[in-house]
Amino acid sequence: MRRVITFRLAANALLLLFCVAFLFQLSVLAGLIPTEMVWGGRLTDHEERTAGALVSLGTLLLMIGVLTLRMGPAGRATRSGPWRSIKRYDMWVIVLLFALNTAGNLMAMDLRETLIFTPVTLVAALLAWRVALGNDDTAS
Repeated sequence: MRRVITFRLAANALLLLFCVAFLFQLSVLAGLIPTEMVWGGRLTDHEERTAGALVSLGTLLLMIGVLTLRMGPAGRATRSGPWRSIKRYDMWVIVLLFALNTAGNLMAMDLRETLIFTPVTLVAALLAWRVALGNDDTAS
């Protein structure tokens, strides 16, 4: 995986994907996205959609924070620092989260969610995996 895509490219692509997902969740929160198209099509009303969007936004903010810490200065994985091991393990949690999300999208009740978001979450899982592996230039 390290030879296929560089750490920096994977980290920047994942950051972009997180930002797009954040904008998408803001659209969900604003009611611009159909309720049945999110959370596996299992939400029943406006309140559940709002709660789901807020959970998603909070999770995305946490993941953006972990990713930017993992990227370190100038977008490169850092070799040392007080957060090094936390950042590394948190990236593996993000990989797991997106792998589970991909499986959930395959079982979504709404076909649009399955067709659109399954490949997106699979790509996010692969990018997060590459970032979790660290940079070849550092022993992270």
